[in-house]
Amino acid sequence: MRKNLTDAAIRSFEPGAKQYAKGDGACPGLCLRVTPKGAKTFAFAYRHKATGKVVWLTIGRYPEVTLTKARERANDARKVAANGGTPVPYPETENTKTYADVVEMYHAERLVMLRSGHRVHTILQRIGRVYGWNDRPIAAISDDGAAAMLVNIAIQRGKRTMANRAKNVLHTMFKWAKQPGRKFITVNPFSDLPAPGGPTVKRKRFLTDDEIRQLWRALGNPEALDISRDIATALKLILVTAARPGMVRGIVGSEVRDLSGPSANGPHWSLPAARMKMNAEFITPLSGLALELLRPNLKTDSNAEIFPLPRNALHEAAQRIVRKLGMERWVPHDLRRTAATILDREGYSLEQIGHLLAHSRKGVTAIYARWDNFDLKRNMATVLERSLREILQQGAEMQSAA
Repeated sequence: MRKNLTDAAIRSFEPGAKQYAKGDGACPGLCLRVTPKGAKTFAFAYRHKATGKVVWLTIGRYPEVTLTKARERANDARKVAANGGTPVPYPETENTKTYADVVEMYHAERLVMLRSGHRVHTILQRIGRVYGWNDRPIAAISDDGAAAMLVNIAIQRGKRTMANRAKNVLHTMFKWAKQPGRKFITVNPFSDLPAPGGPTVKRKRFLTDDEIRQLWRALGNPEALDISRDIATALKLILVTAARPGMVRGIVGSEVRDLSGPSANGPHWSLPAARMKMNAEFITPLSGLALELLRPNLKTDSNAEIFPLPRNALHEAAQRIVRKLGMERWVPHDLRRTAATILDREGYSLEQIGHLLAHSRKGVTAIYARWDNFDLKRNMATVLERSLREILQQGAEMQSAA
């Protein structure tokens, strides 16, 4: 006796070496075909009255065509056939893009415009390759399959943070694929899934005044820390400018402007849109302390990187410094957070500090003029410089007193 098809049963059907079919006990003639690549399609069999032959009618792909809708279409076709007519084949849906197809379309339309686009593209490609999704219709990827993949990353592979990252980038891509004008899927399988690696804990680490003095003094002798002088200067520059580590690591001479003057705006760092998280140009004022760090490192070729460092050099150096100095763990981004904490202590609001950090308020499109709030940013850069010099001077005075 044939069992009634259910959504849970349909999702559980795995592809085999050959195509196979599962009949529906609740709707005679209706079956689900499963291909070796995992595509699942409803079909209805009926006997044509004029020829006496069995004819197969394609109903549509699951889950774009739901089980309920497939039964409705099969019953309608049965009535037409019973009256001597020929049921009209349902057109194959256009939403038959594979996972790999959608990844490349998403990359071309969206990711190429993002600073993090290459990294996200690589994650999406790796998931398709490792979990065999590339050739599967994207609409055939269910929430059960999505959950199993994330659990594999978080538990079996022991990479909880990576699992959370994968869930976020996949959710965003599937949301894009579901939007009008595309509608490659009708349901986002990642919408209701919990973070597989557990709740993301936001870091609150910043360096105290004593730690700033300890680190700054140690960076003055990078050889003792087993790091290069470029790395030591780049770490200092993150603290002095409140810039993102990636922005500092990738700085080139042509981005540093008006060092000699005269200029209405003074020395500043002009970052192109391609190097910014929100894909918009950004201007950072350069304080006297920042110039002291930058000038000795400027190259003759203005297009050359000021700090030619490998991608993970700053992060790895921070780990080495923490071990050498016996400090509480910190990462390069915490130096940026330390600068923001100093400005907060000086009385600036979080919104004001956000202008220097190149943060945009949630829900607000990041479209702004390059020089917006520059005077405020210049003021904050000056106050940050003064505060850092005072902190470092206090350390020198304490050493002299000792």
